[in-house]
Amino acid sequence: MLIFFIALVMCVVLILFLKKFADDLGMLDHPDARKQHAHPIPAVGGVAMFVAVLFAVHIGPEIIYQHYVVLACAGAMVALGVLDDKHNLPVTMRLMIQVTLALIVIVGAQATVTNIGTIFGIPLNLGLLAIPISLIAFVGGINAMNMIDGADGMAGSMAFITTLGVAILCSVTSLDVSLELPMALLGALAAFLVFNSRIFIKRAWVFMGDAGSMWLGLVIGWFMAKICQQHSDPSVIFWLFGLPLIDTLAVMFRRMRSKKSPFKADRTHLHHILELRGFSVGRAVLIASLAQVVLVTIGVTFYLLHTPTVFVLGGFIVLFVIYYSRMRHRKRL
Repeated sequence: MLIFFIALVMCVVLILFLKKFADDLGMLDHPDARKQHAHPIPAVGGVAMFVAVLFAVHIGPEIIYQHYVVLACAGAMVALGVLDDKHNLPVTMRLMIQVTLALIVIVGAQATVTNIGTIFGIPLNLGLLAIPISLIAFVGGINAMNMIDGADGMAGSMAFITTLGVAILCSVTSLDVSLELPMALLGALAAFLVFNSRIFIKRAWVFMGDAGSMWLGLVIGWFMAKICQQHSDPSVIFWLFGLPLIDTLAVMFRRMRSKKSPFKADRTHLHHILELRGFSVGRAVLIASLAQVVLVTIGVTFYLLHTPTVFVLGGFIVLFVIYYSRMRHRKRL
């Protein structure tokens, strides 16, 4: 727990410090036609969280090599996010850098997913497709976390709940992930949510920006890869990643059906639909967070009970189909 509180305190201090210099650093999120905030908001949360996590894990027990690789690539992802927040980089350039960093993590931090479980006694090994599919999963996770970041407290809450599930698994199983990293991440996320969610404040004081959502997606992707490697049913990670994955896939499918770019921003995510139906931003995020708690709890339960792939994967597919069919007919903004 010490690392949790170190990261929390460090993140609070950094947010308060960086917030004062956000304008000078060019880290203000300005309102536009797609955004609801009326005034520029400091987008320093992602940088503050990363530095806090980096500090906390380095003063804890000896850091393992894989953590060095993950954190180094996460730092590069923070830099990419800062540039993207400031200059709105082309999608192709952003994807190329994400692919490169994800590939370094897959190879350097031993995060290759080699199978997706066993159905009716038949192992679903990926063989030569292991690295390409792992890469697609990583980049998809990075962008899922980035795309869900559309309301105060949304991305931070999703990341916190998933990381809490990972920390529980680290505590009660022999998962090949040092508990220090998820605990540090939980501390930083808790501090960020104090300034970003509408639990303690009326409107967000800071945003995480792309500098936060993308590196969180990378680190959580690494957690998911390690879970895949040590469980008989890797598809349990779909439940652990939860709502960001389901919602992002549904939104991208809807965009492609409308002959739009799957990466073109709009207001068709779950929290946007809930707001359209009359819920406040805070209430919409609360509903989404409760849904994420349920999904992650199911994932942790499936993991601990070694539930067969046919139920884990099949259940997730059924859930996604229901979600997609229900949401695609909702009125859009």
